[in-house]
Amino acid sequence: MRAKKDKTQGTEPKAATASAQPTLIALIRTHLDQRKEPRSAAEVTSALTEAHPQRTIKTTVVRTTLENLVAKSQAHRSKQGASVLYTSAAVQAAPQKAPAPALPRPEQDSSKREKAGAVSS
Repeated sequence: MRAKKDKTQGTEPKAATASAQPTLIALIRTHLDQRKEPRSAAEVTSALTEAHPQRTIKTTVVRTTLENLVAKSQAHRSKQGASVLYTSAAVQAAPQKAPAPALPRPEQDSSKREKAGAVSS
């Protein structure tokens, strides 16, 4: 019975420290949300490594995470030559406003009135 207590006590601090740090996904999404311009996986990795020196962040893991965010429509991918660049879906959606509804042209209105007048007569 004592061995079971030791096992459960050993896992509690690990769980507590793991939950105290934000996930890599959260870090990447926050980073992309704060940047307006597209970023490569290497740029994201270097920025996160600089901001969080206590973490070991590899470019391959960041690239895979970015591709998973693209698959979930939470980020967008664009290619410029051989480079693959990523932007946040929220950043890309914000500047693109829906076009204003087209106002009817005056000649269309008068032709509609003529047709309506012909039907009602």
